[in-house]
Amino acid sequence: MNKVSELSDDLEAVSVVLGGLKRELRTHRRFISTLLHIFHGITDFRESYKVKYNLENIICMCLLIAMRGKFTSFYNAALFIKIRADYFRKFNLIKDNEIPSHDTLRRIFMNIDANELRDVIIKRIQEFLKKIVSSKNENDENSDKKTVRLLSGDGKNVRGSGRKSGKNSTEGKRNVNVFNFYDASSGCCLTSIPLEDKDSEIPAFQQVLNTFKLNGAMITADALHCQRKTFEIITARKGEYTVKVKDNQPSLKQHIIDVLERKKDKCVKESFNNCDYEIFLIDYKITEEDFPGAKAFICMHSHKRKSQANYNPEAQYFISSADNIQLIMEAIDNRWSIESGLHWWKDDFSKEDECTFTDQNAIKVMTTLNNISYALYRIASAIFDDSCMAETRIRFEECPEEMLAKLVPLLVGRNLSNLLKENMKGRKKAE
Repeated sequence: MNKVSELSDDLEAVSVVLGGLKRELRTHRRFISTLLHIFHGITDFRESYKVKYNLENIICMCLLIAMRGKFTSFYNAALFIKIRADYFRKFNLIKDNEIPSHDTLRRIFMNIDANELRDVIIKRIQEFLKKIVSSKNENDENSDKKTVRLLSGDGKNVRGSGRKSGKNSTEGKRNVNVFNFYDASSGCCLTSIPLEDKDSEIPAFQQVLNTFKLNGAMITADALHCQRKTFEIITARKGEYTVKVKDNQPSLKQHIIDVLERKKDKCVKESFNNCDYEIFLIDYKITEEDFPGAKAFICMHSHKRKSQANYNPEAQYFISSADNIQLIMEAIDNRWSIESGLHWWKDDFSKEDECTFTDQNAIKVMTTLNNISYALYRIASAIFDDSCMAETRIRFEECPEEMLAKLVPLLVGRNLSNLLKENMKGRKKAE
């Protein structure tokens, strides 16, 4: 996410507050015990007298595998546990030669509640970030300035989840499309929902918008979600939106073009991050042609690819419920952080396209583990002030336990509070 002045960036606060302590963040070898305690909050669907492997142990091993980018099938995960058994024995995650089979992993992934798995970790990460931001604001003279969270929704196809039609079958199984709702300000994916097709994204997004708090948030999405009902939900829940308008809404697009041309003398012209903007803040009573909550029409020309041979800065049109020029430009500029950040990580590191799962709940659990992995890497990247997550990946992908040993204890509120108090005392003495 770019340096911004209107959109909040919680990871920048992490870098400021904990960056100076990166060498002092002690490694806690009891981090596994803390993780197991956290995962114990997930409901075990199994009958107690049939349990051979502790659920929290299984999930912990799967997270360690996911943080290496190697959880692409149950077979590969079970094989990794078998070959690296001594590694997991070191943390008392397996005993003797009791190695869970790929069928055991498959059954667990098909039946546990992915939302519970998400909440036990992601909520702790959000609380961690909240404390960090509050700590930074206490020592920041500009802390009273209002900032806005950037929330983005977008679908991602899991290309290995489908099946071609067999010799004696007329129909195959299409790849599952996973809709991700991402908080770009914190680097946390708030939920991942497996869907049968791309069109199912529209009602799924609307359902998600009714689930999470939108007050103080800017919502971005691709043109598929330029829908009246979607905008009604956002505005009713006191959120703001900035969404691209394309040919799937031809009358709205033409209406925006006509208004921008007619109101040319009232348009604000600005340049931001290699893009030129013409922004018209609506000065008339909204008509039936306009969408709910609309306050601005935007035409943008991007010059970010000026050095490329196929450079062609065509006009792009947006509609926004915000009337803050800077916020609008920042929202447009950062709208694809879900693609360049979360989805890039899922493709390049987590290798979700190589995932061979077909069951939707198993896919949701797998993507949730990858979301947790991504959030932890993002925090580590901020703490170590890496120029990109690729550096953090090189630092920890072969030893994710070293990262977890530093981060997991901070997810316990008491530990973080003590660290922040020590940090603040040290700063005051230095001054």
